[in-house]
Amino acid sequence: MMLRLTILTGLLSFSLAFHAHGNASDPARQAGHTPPLTQESDCSEPGSQDKEADAEPCTPASAADGTQPTSPARPSRQQVHDDRHTASTAASENLMDEHLLRELMHGRQLIFFGRLEPELAMYHVPALMGESGPGLRRFRMGIAGINPRWENISYKFELDLTDSNNTLAGAYLNWDWRQYGALTLGYQDVVQNLSAQTGSLSQLFMEAPQPVDTFSLSKRLGISYDLFGERSGIHAMAFGRDPNNDNDTRGYAGRAYFNPHRSGHGIFHLGGALVWENLDETVRLRSRPESHVTDVRLVDTGTFNDVDTQIHFSLEAAGAKRAFTTRMELFQTYWERTDGSRNTFNGAYWEGGYFLTGQSFNYRQGKFVRPHLIGPEGAWELGLRLSWVELNDADVNGGEERNAGIAVNYYPRSNLRGQFNFIQVNADQPGGDGYLAQWRLQWNW
Repeated sequence: MMLRLTILTGLLSFSLAFHAHGNASDPARQAGHTPPLTQESDCSEPGSQDKEADAEPCTPASAADGTQPTSPARPSRQQVHDDRHTASTAASENLMDEHLLRELMHGRQLIFFGRLEPELAMYHVPALMGESGPGLRRFRMGIAGINPRWENISYKFELDLTDSNNTLAGAYLNWDWRQYGALTLGYQDVVQNLSAQTGSLSQLFMEAPQPVDTFSLSKRLGISYDLFGERSGIHAMAFGRDPNNDNDTRGYAGRAYFNPHRSGHGIFHLGGALVWENLDETVRLRSRPESHVTDVRLVDTGTFNDVDTQIHFSLEAAGAKRAFTTRMELFQTYWERTDGSRNTFNGAYWEGGYFLTGQSFNYRQGKFVRPHLIGPEGAWELGLRLSWVELNDADVNGGEERNAGIAVNYYPRSNLRGQFNFIQVNADQPGGDGYLAQWRLQWNW
């Protein structure tokens, strides 16, 4: 506990000094003034006019008839509250950038955010007997913010306080050059498949699909570049070790997507990802049965120390029409062994979701995120999933598993979600067939 308080206190001191240094160079902000958000007009922004002597002065359209321009309406207290919560969610889901934070924080330069996710699981699978009970999936806290001196830079620092390990959940700087892309430096998500890029607050089920859990990499130290267009996007990354463990691998990752169709009512998404990882130590592929209370894995290759390179390849297709969303991905992973042989492992999933209360899909930066919920009546969402993973090839006998699941999600308000999953489990190991039921309360701030 003392270590947690020391880290958080030091982080707060750094953030305040960081912002104080930026404000010292900005007299307007030092006096307590912040530039208001304005709607687009016929005039360019201050400082963007032609500097030549014969340039015409910029005159607001509303002043052409002699009237005074209308000042923008001051946002209501509820609007400020909602926008700051949206900014906190964006920070949690790694969807933030300097422009978005500046727009949503209404003059603030940093926000505190976090999430708490208690859960309960009941297993009716012979291999999982004795594993039923409560658990704490996540307890995280962090700080995100901007600095007025460097207007295109934002930062994030987040700790995972779920257990006594006090591990790092994210720490990076982001340089956002708008139409020229964004550069991120620090401890961050590895660029990979669609589901792995989607944060837990936006996942349809409590856990990611089984092949995603099996083949996806954890966060790593690295540098990444993202460029988003109206109908496409690319992500590229070079990464190294994970400071939370002894993993000392290094590699490269890339993902690209495009939208053959995109409108206000529907979208069609296609994409793919490739991750190349050079291994300097042992490697192991395994996954839980789409439930995290248990530590038992029904598919597990065991540990191998003669693998030079691991390559992950995935293809993704997704779509949405108003309240309905669907996505599927195909996975293939290769091990290149020191004796020149190769192993191949496969997986796939499909899932679909529907908001019974009519909320429309929300799609941003090449992935589906939680819709903005308006009104006090809450929202109900249903989901279906089929998933499959196979880890058998040559001398590797990791097993095969096929799951089918149903999800029910209830949102009493935008930052609170109750989740229920029922999953039929079919694994080829003894005692690997049965079903599980699990519940989770997900609260973020």
